[in-house]
Amino acid sequence: MYHKLALRNIRRSVRDYAVYFITLLLGVALFYAFNSIESQQILFDLESSSGERQFETTQQILSMFSSVIACVLAFLILYSNRFLIRRRKQEFGTYLLLGMTPARVSSIVLYETVIVGLASLAVGLLLGVILSQGLSFFTASLLGTTMKDYQFVFSFDGLCSTLFCFAMIYVVVALFNVITVSRCKLIDLLYADKKNERTGVRNPWACFGIFIASIGVLIYAYQQLIESGLVMLDDPRFVRATVGMLVGSLMFFWSLAGFVIGIITKLKGVYFRGLRVFTVRQIASKVNTAFLSLWAVCVLLFFSITVFSTGMGMVEVFVGGVEKSNPYDASLEAAIWYGPDGTPASSSSDPLDRRAEMQEYAPDRLAAAESNDWDLAAPLMNGSPELWDETIAEFTQVNYFSDPVEKYGDIFAKLREMGQAEGLDLPSFKGAEGMELCLLPLSEYNASAQMQGKEPIELEGDQCALVNNMEMSDKVAKAILKSIPSIEVPGRSLALADRIYDTQLEDNAMTASAMIFVVPDDVTDALLEAGYIPDKSVLAINYVDNGKTPDENDAALFEIVATIQPKDGGGFNRGTIGSDEIYSSLLWPVTRILTANEMLIQASGLRFMITYLALYIGFIFLISTAAILAIQQLSQTSDSASRYRILWKLGCDRSMIFRSLLAQVMIYFLVPLGLALCHCACAISVISDTLFDAMGVSTSGPIAMAAGLTLLIYGTYMIVTYVASRGITRGALAQG
Repeated sequence: MYHKLALRNIRRSVRDYAVYFITLLLGVALFYAFNSIESQQILFDLESSSGERQFETTQQILSMFSSVIACVLAFLILYSNRFLIRRRKQEFGTYLLLGMTPARVSSIVLYETVIVGLASLAVGLLLGVILSQGLSFFTASLLGTTMKDYQFVFSFDGLCSTLFCFAMIYVVVALFNVITVSRCKLIDLLYADKKNERTGVRNPWACFGIFIASIGVLIYAYQQLIESGLVMLDDPRFVRATVGMLVGSLMFFWSLAGFVIGIITKLKGVYFRGLRVFTVRQIASKVNTAFLSLWAVCVLLFFSITVFSTGMGMVEVFVGGVEKSNPYDASLEAAIWYGPDGTPASSSSDPLDRRAEMQEYAPDRLAAAESNDWDLAAPLMNGSPELWDETIAEFTQVNYFSDPVEKYGDIFAKLREMGQAEGLDLPSFKGAEGMELCLLPLSEYNASAQMQGKEPIELEGDQCALVNNMEMSDKVAKAILKSIPSIEVPGRSLALADRIYDTQLEDNAMTASAMIFVVPDDVTDALLEAGYIPDKSVLAINYVDNGKTPDENDAALFEIVATIQPKDGGGFNRGTIGSDEIYSSLLWPVTRILTANEMLIQASGLRFMITYLALYIGFIFLISTAAILAIQQLSQTSDSASRYRILWKLGCDRSMIFRSLLAQVMIYFLVPLGLALCHCACAISVISDTLFDAMGVSTSGPIAMAAGLTLLIYGTYMIVTYVASRGITRGALAQG
């Protein structure tokens, strides 16, 4: 009997449950779809374990964030239930008046919760399965790969995590509903429709003071955020900015209604026109009682919009130029610039001392390097001549030297003295000020450029050339070319050639040739004769067209290195040690290996992970915030039905009432969005200045996508809320 009554109640209250049910449905669908990413890997041509790890890592990150998402959805569901239960208190009072016990009323509420929960789970999972199939095609575009043979994919792990998460949420919701109903008194239930939430009007002068204070707190928070640059999250200025934003926003919403009423009531010509008295009081009443939820909505909107905008930008920062940053099939690095304390020697010792340090801490490595004239390829070819010939088609080496005469700090000081430092953000290059200029022999640069099919550099007499392809240092490099006529090397000055060369000299995660000076060979030859050693040597190679996959050629290269540097042979602990590699890491000849295949896989993995994480957070938070506002506004509209009937009886036509309703909905939705957009503008501009602009990444695209996502979800909920509120109001007027 009671379950039939629960079903009848749900059918009768379908309009009340509509937004709630749709929100649950979307929450379940998104939760399942994004927690079933790993199961998609069977659809793609994954030629390596690295490709499989992309799915595993992304799934782990999404699962970690799913706990946060679950808490947000739990808050949304509980908050929504509070309003739905409140609307039906008179109905529950009627049950008690007719002789039904509180336990029976609670059981009806429990049945309704279970029915709605099971329905939302079933439909949401069905929609989630469909959505996950669509995500497979989106995944293919992100990874730049193809599907082997499309087939229907169902994730049992995704199903279990979704069922567990939402089962726990529904248990909490059911307990909340039962306890709420059982604690209510009969008199309160029967007269629930005669009582509104506390709507006391706050002192306008107090509100004015708090409002002005909130603006001051927010300005302070913005100023601290700008100063911190969002570089380090543990920066005290960032912490102060975060606290200031939270406190300032809370003060803003607490004082807003009283402040606005105080202003508008003074404007008699505005306040007493049409239904503005009624509209203003309706909005103020809701803001006064729901300022905490408006504050939470504002914070979530700020977080979701910022994450989506910056997340899409981060994709371009990390993977936007991956093809340009990997001109060779592989690069083998000898990081002989590591000092005895494990830090880069270029920041810890004089260039001439580095040979002595290497002699003390790695004499066998120094002897091997000098016996081979610092040629990395020689011991590798001798160790595995056959495998080398089968794998390597061409190679070239570049050696980086430190200029013992001049440092980057000297160059920056000259720019400041000449008044050319404005707009260069030299403080961000503070770590480079104590570093010597990086020198590269002309013949080695030209060999590297030839291998890439680029034009060589031709120097005349005592000339040098500047190489730079990093956006972060582009302005500084141009200022050096414009204002610094020459650099100092041992025994002479070298005049700068009249252009900057944009050349990537090694495989890397991003373009990494930053303010390198190409000098005549006799300069670096003299440094070697004087006892200086290269800071770093890089052997760039291209593979033979042998019909093998990139993974197979990478594996062959690793075998070549492992022949002379076996894993069980131990590694020099100042080098970069790869825990999963088959070779040990030595200062010379090979500290680490970077392959274009590896970089491309990592780039696509980052694109995959960041994009899905940004979409996941953006969708869930936007849906949650919009649903909270929608349910609150629908609840207020239903509570105010008698007021609209009174306005109708007093002669107000439908158009006036509907315009008032539209104003209430728009203001209620747009005020938290407006403050959130102010927060977003500050945060995104800071991130753009410190990261995106420095890396040459435009934020216009990500911002446009975030705006589109917000307009689609938030705007749709706002329109649906107005249409549903208008329907409730029209029904109330028909009863009058």
